[in-house]
Amino acid sequence: MHKEDSVGATAPMQGGDRRNVQKRNSNQGEFYMPRSYFLRRALSVGVGLAAACASLPTLADVPIAVTFAANSVWAQEVGNLTRSDDSLDYTVAVAAGKTLQLNLLSRNPNVFFKVKDQSRDKVVLDTRRTGESTWSTPNATATTYAIRVYIDSAALKYDQTAKFALQIGQYGAEDMQSPATPVTFEAGKPWAQREGILASGAPVYNFTVAIAAGMTVKVNLVSSNPELHFRVNDQTHDKKLVDTSATGTNTWSESVATATNYAIQVYVDPAAMSSGQNARFTLQVGQYASGDMQPAKPASVTTAAPKAGED
Repeated sequence: MHKEDSVGATAPMQGGDRRNVQKRNSNQGEFYMPRSYFLRRALSVGVGLAAACASLPTLADVPIAVTFAANSVWAQEVGNLTRSDDSLDYTVAVAAGKTLQLNLLSRNPNVFFKVKDQSRDKVVLDTRRTGESTWSTPNATATTYAIRVYIDSAALKYDQTAKFALQIGQYGAEDMQSPATPVTFEAGKPWAQREGILASGAPVYNFTVAIAAGMTVKVNLVSSNPELHFRVNDQTHDKKLVDTSATGTNTWSESVATATNYAIQVYVDPAAMSSGQNARFTLQVGQYASGDMQPAKPASVTTAAPKAGED
């Protein structure tokens, strides 16, 4: 091999600059690159990659903070899991006195979720072990939870995606109240009645009734469950009138001097109701002229409601 075939020659350029000119190796039919060229090239590529990586956004998992729309106690997060991205993280702050509820919906049975109480630094649930898809917990104090939805990547094919929807709820007793149902009277009938059902997830039922001046209002609550009670508030004069959990009897009456609107709330302590249990009740509301004898209850009014837990 000739010397000129194996080294780079230096050719002058206009203005006195010099540049390396690679001579073709006559035996190989291709350019021969000196080792120094590859070293410089590798260094420049490495520096370029480092700069490019520094300019890319961080791809580390950053938990998604769950927020709730105004006047809503529910939020929903939708995501996709793959072999390379096999988990998604969320955080939710729950106020004191609120219950946190989580529902995981997915067609893939290998999608699970974990829950960590960050305030106590303790994992409180892993549905891969329990098999649950719905979970809830009350919170006496404000608590922040970390939630991880995940899948065993081995359960997915390389091109497969597992979709899911995570429903997050936080609610208190006041959020579970039903809209107030007005109680009205048919002409010539002094009694009206309304029936309802209470459950651990819906422990309050609200009613309103308007009573004219000079009348007496009477309220009876009929239920086979002794844990059901009612409260009465005078909405017109902003006064709390009675709570039968304190009086020990589920009946109450008063004379009405001026026309008054009443709010009646039938309720049960959620702690007294097991999950899935319900309790039926009948609320009887009567109005009659003050001083008159109480009119007989209508024949349709029952004296006992179905047993708690029955449909």
